[in-house]
Amino acid sequence: MSQNVRIDLSYKGTSFRGFAENSGVRTVAGVVRSALEQVLGGSIPLNVAGRTDAGVHALRQVVSFRTANNKLDPSKLKRSLNRLCAPDISVQNVSLVPESFDARFSAIGRSYSYTINNSLVSDPLKQDLEWHVRQVLNVEAMNSAAKKFEGDHDFTSFCRRRKDKPDATMNRSVYEANWRKLEENRLSFSISAAAFCHQMVRSIVGFCVAVGAGDRAPEDVTTTLEAKDRSIATLIAPSKGLTLMEVSYAL
Repeated sequence: MSQNVRIDLSYKGTSFRGFAENSGVRTVAGVVRSALEQVLGGSIPLNVAGRTDAGVHALRQVVSFRTANNKLDPSKLKRSLNRLCAPDISVQNVSLVPESFDARFSAIGRSYSYTINNSLVSDPLKQDLEWHVRQVLNVEAMNSAAKKFEGDHDFTSFCRRRKDKPDATMNRSVYEANWRKLEENRLSFSISAAAFCHQMVRSIVGFCVAVGAGDRAPEDVTTTLEAKDRSIATLIAPSKGLTLMEVSYAL
């Protein structure tokens, strides 16, 4: 009898070419799967809550898999995975879950955070975790723009279509989106939604930065959404400032 297993993990995405496995390059899924198969044996396909791009980080990513190993001890597996996956990946928790659980399809929400260093001088200690923007940004205008992304919209103008799914819908429900100013001239963007399409968050951040710089108006969000034209929202924020913060599931 197979067991269904959930893993909660964190990772720094700098040295990975994204989460999803890709032949010939280092990916989060490749490292985790290899470690699992080394410990448990057999072939272990992974299901993941969110396929993060190259350079994107995760504070709380969730994967699930099935194994025929009925003697699996979650605490021992956690220790083994942390030994094999460190230092770029940290396993926070391993648990046995009901047969119906799927890391991707059981999720009801995902939350991301994006950090900008809005000062004249970059921070070499945090350069892998934030986007350095020298031009002074109007946070109030950026937040006004962000609020217009909330609700149900067709995000065609803000998403890159995957080649393997050219006809997939770009309709998404954004629960909350906001900017706030932190200490040391840093700006933080938080956004949560049921799901996101490819490059959606980074495109929204890029658009908000254009608003903050005075190149766009907050009202342009509505017209850009309605246009459903990828070519008019071309500024995409670098991946290094983006972090998957949390994946939500129904109790």
